[in-house]
Amino acid sequence: MAFELEIFADERIDADYIEWLIDERSVDIQQHFNKLWEYYSNRAVDVSGLCAADRKVNESGRCYVQAQEYGLPARITGLSRSAQAGLFSGEPVRDVQRKEVVIENDIGWRINAAVDFLFGKTISFASKAADAQRRAEIETLIKAMFAANGGIGFFQDMAVLGSIYGFVDCMVRPGDKILSGAPSRDLSRLGNSSHISNPTKAPAFEDVLDAARAIDLELIEAPIRTDCVGDWAGLTLTLDQRFIKLAEPYFKLTI
Repeated sequence: MAFELEIFADERIDADYIEWLIDERSVDIQQHFNKLWEYYSNRAVDVSGLCAADRKVNESGRCYVQAQEYGLPARITGLSRSAQAGLFSGEPVRDVQRKEVVIENDIGWRINAAVDFLFGKTISFASKAADAQRRAEIETLIKAMFAANGGIGFFQDMAVLGSIYGFVDCMVRPGDKILSGAPSRDLSRLGNSSHISNPTKAPAFEDVLDAARAIDLELIEAPIRTDCVGDWAGLTLTLDQRFIKLAEPYFKLTI
């Protein structure tokens, strides 16, 4: 995987070290985040009955196990589990009869209820620009960008991922209309008017609005986020307190 880290303008960042670190840690990190997702979804997996652990599961008259059984004691499930074996693997415990395991997915229900409470209605963005026309244009652009990416559904998906993993990353892909006006991959130069073909002529607002609608906001699930690190066309934004504090002087978010 090749990384293009020039936009950071920091010689201390070593691409080879980052690549080694990802290769070294990615398996353990992916296993950790997969476990969190399985706990939320509580997926059911059919057992074949070929191994001893499967035969232990069949003692209760059921042919499947669920992810949240991982947290139940062996005196209930009849299986001894380990962190390295995964959620759906285990060793049968002798002289322990498997009980009838009934799981109500309170974890998923509570997360979904919280998401409905937080993002159950439309979100409005209020610009803090002093000029009324500029304020209205900024608000229109922001609303158009999020509307093109699913509207309230985007924020609901973001809240689900944040609740499961403890954070959420968003890949911002500028789109062809914006990138076509950028002669360089050096994103730090995009704000310099000397690199614009005709800096004296402001683009029409409708053209800017179309460009805003072309921006793609892709929420990155934690188990696959390392696959996106080398994508230069987007900037990964962690939506935490640092981002909120950075945006606070310019926007006011109303839910």
